[in-house]
Amino acid sequence: MNLIDLYDSLNLPKNDSKVFNAIPIPEYPNFRVAIDFEGNAVLLLSVSKRIKDLSLKNFRLKYLQLEQNLECKIYENDSFKFQTFTVITFRCNDRNLQEYFLRISESLVKTVGQNPTQQQVIDSLKKFVEVFKTLTDSPTNTVNGLWAELFLIENSTNPNELINYWHNIPEEKFDFNAGTERIEVKSSSNFERKHIFSAEQLNPPSDTQVLIASVFLKQHNSGNSIQYLIDRIFEKIDYDFDTVEKLNTIVFRTLGSSLEHSIGIKFDYDIAQRSLRFYRHQDIDKIEEVHIPNNVSEVKYKSDLTSIKAIELNKLKERKGLFNAL
Repeated sequence: MNLIDLYDSLNLPKNDSKVFNAIPIPEYPNFRVAIDFEGNAVLLLSVSKRIKDLSLKNFRLKYLQLEQNLECKIYENDSFKFQTFTVITFRCNDRNLQEYFLRISESLVKTVGQNPTQQQVIDSLKKFVEVFKTLTDSPTNTVNGLWAELFLIENSTNPNELINYWHNIPEEKFDFNAGTERIEVKSSSNFERKHIFSAEQLNPPSDTQVLIASVFLKQHNSGNSIQYLIDRIFEKIDYDFDTVEKLNTIVFRTLGSSLEHSIGIKFDYDIAQRSLRFYRHQDIDKIEEVHIPNNVSEVKYKSDLTSIKAIELNKLKERKGLFNAL
């Protein structure tokens, strides 16, 4: 299944908002990829077992519009016909975001299956829609920070495991938290290993090991974008819907309204890969917790890792799930 190729094979229909050029998705006869007269990418879903009074309300978000039980005139196989669909329209002509929508739609189609009931469609659509609701929010992190985290996931031996422990909200103290094993990713665009830490990141509980992943980033027009890393991760996790949904939710929430601009920014992958180093929190200079007054909080400081010896992952003792996935 490649919805991007299917979408690219379609021509614009005539100037009519209820007419679509459409093509069935192979092996999923109740689903079609379509294009409307404005060039928007559209996903059409028909339901084999409809339940009376069970539906999702129609709505329109910044990019996404959903209309249920809409009678459409579709053109396929050189002929027109009328059919009722749930219509999901991605109202944006930015190519990067269109491709992103179509890739997420692939996961939705696989999850719903070949003969979905209306209840199955609604349950899956609710999760699908939640991903897009954050696109009007303000960004909560930099593009550099998100790219570095995605790079670590993509570069790992077990992306599923890292995504499982990836922060649900960008404001969490650690990027990856598995309890006694935690990872904090720090990026630098000036090629210096001087990073800002919060006091909590370098003073974890006594039974906890924190690894600091330090990576150099350089913007480059021929580099790799956030979209590239996402695509690579999707392939490695075999498009598992729940994992894809979590990844997309975090990416959308992190970038918010800056997604359209940010998702295409590119960084040099080779520089990142060559520069990636891991450090134990015990080896990094820090302000000890005992020296921080009880009524002082959110303490942050910059520490220089240049002269600190990086840790080799295979020499870490008693590695568990998170560290084993690196």
